[in-house]
Amino acid sequence: MRKYCVIAAVGKDSLHRDWIVGSPCFDLHLIVYDEAYEKFKNDAPYVTKEKGFKFNLIDKYLSSAGVLRQYEYFYFPDDDILIDSNNIHKLFRYMEAYRLMLAQPAIWNYYITHPHTMRRPASKLRYTNFVEIMQPCFSREALQRVQFTFSASKSGWGIDFHWPKLLDPGKRNMAIIDDIVSFHSRPVRSHHDAELAEYLKKYDCGDLSIYSIPGF
Repeated sequence: MRKYCVIAAVGKDSLHRDWIVGSPCFDLHLIVYDEAYEKFKNDAPYVTKEKGFKFNLIDKYLSSAGVLRQYEYFYFPDDDILIDSNNIHKLFRYMEAYRLMLAQPAIWNYYITHPHTMRRPASKLRYTNFVEIMQPCFSREALQRVQFTFSASKSGWGIDFHWPKLLDPGKRNMAIIDDIVSFHSRPVRSHHDAELAEYLKKYDCGDLSIYSIPGF
């Protein structure tokens, strides 16, 4: 059995086919949220169809399919992330080598929400206390701690501010990995600011200060 798993909620313009070119070392699970099921049904061994928001869908899938017990590391990219199988494999290797609980590839272009997630050319890895919802990678232990947040917000906005409180990043177990090539192919197209504010207030996450320890 493979140790690594990629789960993505995908629509008709998904870039997931670029993720599996070559010989991927991971299992790909697709949750098709629009009319593209027929288009994608043969792209992976695990393909299902369900409408909803990304993390709500992933939470439901993890709970119903028994996936959490099958793998050691889990990567949840948005379907507009451009990344290849070699770089996804590198992400999982970094997770293991540095015993990370939560990490993400740095973004190599300018479609970003949080400036510290943009790639720093002189760095390989930076410890941080904030990994965003765009493309997080979790260890199984970390995922077990935070999974309840996936359905605590309808859109997912706000849950990434909650994760540090649950994972204790002072132990240097969260990172931005600059040594991995990934591109966000389009700007953010939806905003849920009211839901974000409500979530931060409910879980007392509003005082989080984002930082990055210099890379190496």
